[in-house]
Amino acid sequence: MVTGDGVLTWHEKLAIAVGMPEITILADKYFFYRQDDAALGAVGGFNVSPAFLCMCYLYLVWMLNPTSHPASKRFIFGIPNLVYLATVALSVVAAQVPILAMCDLFLLTQAYAFFFYFANRIQRIQDLTFCVLVLSSMIALQGSICIGLAASGGRMLGQEVILGPVSLMVDKGGRTAGSLSSPVLAGSLMALLWLPVLALNLSTRVRRVWLLTLAALMLGLMGIILTQTRGAIITVGVGSTVIGMALLSRGWLPRWAIQGALIASVLAAGPLLYVVQKRVLGDDQGSAESRKHLSLIALATVQKSPIFGHGAGNCHLACAPAAESAAFRSEWYFTVHSKYLLVWVETGLIGLIAFLWMLFNALRYGLVGWMRGRRPLAILGIALFAAILGHMTHLAVDVFNSRPLVQTLWSVMGIAAAVYRLSLVAQNKRANRPRQQTMRKSMAMSGGAEHVG
Repeated sequence: MVTGDGVLTWHEKLAIAVGMPEITILADKYFFYRQDDAALGAVGGFNVSPAFLCMCYLYLVWMLNPTSHPASKRFIFGIPNLVYLATVALSVVAAQVPILAMCDLFLLTQAYAFFFYFANRIQRIQDLTFCVLVLSSMIALQGSICIGLAASGGRMLGQEVILGPVSLMVDKGGRTAGSLSSPVLAGSLMALLWLPVLALNLSTRVRRVWLLTLAALMLGLMGIILTQTRGAIITVGVGSTVIGMALLSRGWLPRWAIQGALIASVLAAGPLLYVVQKRVLGDDQGSAESRKHLSLIALATVQKSPIFGHGAGNCHLACAPAAESAAFRSEWYFTVHSKYLLVWVETGLIGLIAFLWMLFNALRYGLVGWMRGRRPLAILGIALFAAILGHMTHLAVDVFNSRPLVQTLWSVMGIAAAVYRLSLVAQNKRANRPRQQTMRKSMAMSGGAEHVG
């Protein structure tokens, strides 16, 4: 079935609806898996997942549909994304274990496929709405799992339950990890998606969509709190404030949203105070201190090859000599818990600049959508800006090189690029409309004059 005007077909929507939620389920397979390297934070093998297979199908359908080219007649390639990919590819030469760098590159290439598809295939606001609804299903799914695990009481503390390809876990501290094996990963993924879903909830006029997104927001918020992930809670809190202030400045913030925010704040006060007492004021079991010494190890390693790095996926190997020195020998060792330092160690200053360029370019997509788009696009644009900005702050204190967050982040950047392009297309149409009306009037006047003559 082929449709015109770039409309997503029902089977394309089905592939998106099946593929994207799988990112949070982890029903994937690693080939040539290196367990020892993965245990220290590297991408341990070549990952193939149902989400990626669905994306391959979507590209096949797209190529066979000649009417699905972008409405602007121009593709968004994401030059910063490609430059960053190129630095990762070149880092294979410097890698102590090249296959680890190639595993990293394979995962990022898949992520770029997600980015490019969403950036260029989404050509209507209706399809954009559908994609955000799929994001809402992802946070609803993880939130529900987290709530279910928490409801089990102390029976699952420190245990992992395997249900086919799905792994469910609550750590010894009572932090739920959903199906993502890590409370930090689960909380951060839900926080990154929570803000775009909030934007759809605030902008939609379709009651069914409003109810679905409201349910997802409530489940997701409870799930984020149950993970006790500080960065995720900050992302949601600061991001919601940014969106609220932006909408308030244009008079777009509904009164019910203010009332709902107050009610949600009151209901969440108890759980949040518990998280603050346990994770901020209380003993965090050396979490913050371990990040500090891992960062010092990474900075010492950067000095050995600051420009070109030590090879993607090889951070734990490159940092090993510094970690085994007298100053750090007794400390816990893992890949550095800072994405920026990780990128610097592995791909050098060139790769770090490309990585930052990519993130700031994604922020630009959202900001342009806010400034130039009509109401639905503008609200989604500022929400994507807030989500990516909040996630950037969290990147400073964690690794985030696993498949779920890599593919989710690049998908969000792709959706931000789609908002950017749709906003510019709509703006150009509005700008050309007076010109076309003037031309019609002049042609009508000239035709009338000839008739009189």
